[in-house]
Amino acid sequence: MLFCKLRNQRGSAVLIAVMVLLMMTLIGIQMHSISVDDMEISGNSNRATKAFYAAEAGLALAQSILWNDYVSYASTNPYKESGKIGNRATYTAYLDGLGLIDSASAKLVVATDVGTGQFIDSVVVERLDGAGVTELDVTSYGSADDNSHQEIAAVLKVEGEAFKGFEFAILANNVNCIMCHARIDNVDRVFNTDTSKTGTFDRVKVAALESMLIRTTSADSYVAGTVYTRGIVTDKKGNPITNLSPTGGGLEGWVFDTTGKIQEPMNTVPLTNTTGDPLPQYGNLYMNYPTDDAQMTDGELPTKFPPPFPDDNGNKQVDDAEFQQVADNASGGISGGLIYAVSGNYNQSGPPNSGNRSSITGSHDGNLILIGTPDDPIVITDDIAVNGDVIIQGVVKGTGQIFAKGNVYVTGDITYADGTDANGNRTFGKAADGTRNLFSIAAGKNIMVGDYLTLKKQSLTDLSPASMDPGNLTSNEEFSFAQSEMTLFNRSEWTKTQEFLPTVGGGLAPNPSYIPGYKPRYYTMNEGDPVYIYNKINASGKGTYWDPDTQSWLGKEHASNYDLSILTMLPPGAPELTNATVVSLSSSGGWISPEKLKTFWIADENQRAPGDPFKIDGQLYTNNSTFTLSRKRSKTGGRMEVNGALVSADVGVLVGVELKLNYDQRLKNFLKIKDDSQIAIARASWFARR
Repeated sequence: MLFCKLRNQRGSAVLIAVMVLLMMTLIGIQMHSISVDDMEISGNSNRATKAFYAAEAGLALAQSILWNDYVSYASTNPYKESGKIGNRATYTAYLDGLGLIDSASAKLVVATDVGTGQFIDSVVVERLDGAGVTELDVTSYGSADDNSHQEIAAVLKVEGEAFKGFEFAILANNVNCIMCHARIDNVDRVFNTDTSKTGTFDRVKVAALESMLIRTTSADSYVAGTVYTRGIVTDKKGNPITNLSPTGGGLEGWVFDTTGKIQEPMNTVPLTNTTGDPLPQYGNLYMNYPTDDAQMTDGELPTKFPPPFPDDNGNKQVDDAEFQQVADNASGGISGGLIYAVSGNYNQSGPPNSGNRSSITGSHDGNLILIGTPDDPIVITDDIAVNGDVIIQGVVKGTGQIFAKGNVYVTGDITYADGTDANGNRTFGKAADGTRNLFSIAAGKNIMVGDYLTLKKQSLTDLSPASMDPGNLTSNEEFSFAQSEMTLFNRSEWTKTQEFLPTVGGGLAPNPSYIPGYKPRYYTMNEGDPVYIYNKINASGKGTYWDPDTQSWLGKEHASNYDLSILTMLPPGAPELTNATVVSLSSSGGWISPEKLKTFWIADENQRAPGDPFKIDGQLYTNNSTFTLSRKRSKTGGRMEVNGALVSADVGVLVGVELKLNYDQRLKNFLKIKDDSQIAIARASWFARR
């Protein structure tokens, strides 16, 4: 009995041992299999990693060709400026030379052995030119040991830097008449009704990039912030001055603290030039403000005005293809108000009584008249592109921008459809229903605010030829304020083309502002008119001349008639205009005559209440000229109010009594303008796949 039990136990032990042995064998086999798999996976991973880095090397090589080689190329390019990489026109030309043309793909890198069993199989680049940007879609293919492949794709964008000029209430190349009787302030402070916010409003900025003129015996202007100048500051006779708050009246500041907040109650402070190395921040005045980024310690001040449309060929005008780049990306709309699309010539007297379009979406091909009323405002959303001129006046509601290829004529007030609070105070920039009101208009040519056509001392409601500037010598020898300003703007451009300048004795002096090969941009009243330049002094001592000692134009402040003893006249076809761009103030192709255009301003004058200032809410921008006019003899009483900003290469302001300009900080980053003369490259996206 005992024997049987022992035998049964020995049998069970053997069975258990066999089972354990079998299990260990299976575990060993599994571990061996896992080890083999791990080795294979490790090998595959290693090859995949090598292929990945080969593809990444292809991407780096492509970027070096697309950008680093261009930087070397641009260093000897005549378009390159000191300290700048280059401009978009030279960059697209460089890509053309590589065989990378717009809207097409090309193989930039062929099969390349990068060593240790790694290969760049190829790099393919697709180029797409858009409004102000060149997009490069780069795909790099890498491999390792002939059996592992990796693909890396990246999007590179080459575009101009964002224009910093919208941080200024006024920014222009040359500032003169603006500073006669001006009050420049922060719009938030002006419309604030909350006493707890007193002392929290930012200073404003005003800048002149080339010159500033102050009428030291009659100017009476104040800036609640900082004034920046480059170039020369002069009195009305061209004499350099260093004190912007002379005893006889001039330009003064308002006090702000060390963080740039306007102090209230408002107290004036003399504008004394801020000095130091480095320059301290938050001064009231910076004369000859640096152009080097590192030295601009109180904020960036641009050196030029980029166009609102791409200027790919550098001809300083908007070509059809350049307009189309903006039109293709315009996604906004206009509705409400009176929308009148002009087909052919405009033959009505005064503004139209009804519209012929209910809305505009994206872009409009042709000239456009827009009129809004309090009950039926112009409603705008996002950006609109207009392939022509724009006439606009009235009430605007919504948030958006208009990009006009041609001229813009502001024939009456442009005001926001704002609401009021419980106390009847205007809720600036906000409609009664809560809609945000913010508007900007950018012109490919010029912007005229008010009647620029009427001659000095002539009737604002007279349509006879004797009351209007002909733009040439065919009739009345007098000319308008606009023509007077244009002869100064033209002189500034002409000066850059001259190696030597005329002095008072008839001699010539070297010109420090001479730019070899410079392409000037001149203004005329009408298409086909001569270009007039105020740059002579006659035998009677009337006119102007270059003074090499003061490095300025001395003499009378401006010309007032077509006197060729003090003006240079360049007729169409003159050799001096061969390399020039000429921009006229008249309508594109003459679709509306000066007489018909003036009837719009006459209608506004007739309906305006006496003493009602000319009012503009919003931002006006052009890389050409803006003229704003409000005469004493009009019902405006010579007063104008701007709640926004005036930013233009050339600004001519005729305001008989006072200009109030309240800067709206919401506009700082509103109008997206890129400076194509200073481009940079950035990687917009990146991804990898096998």
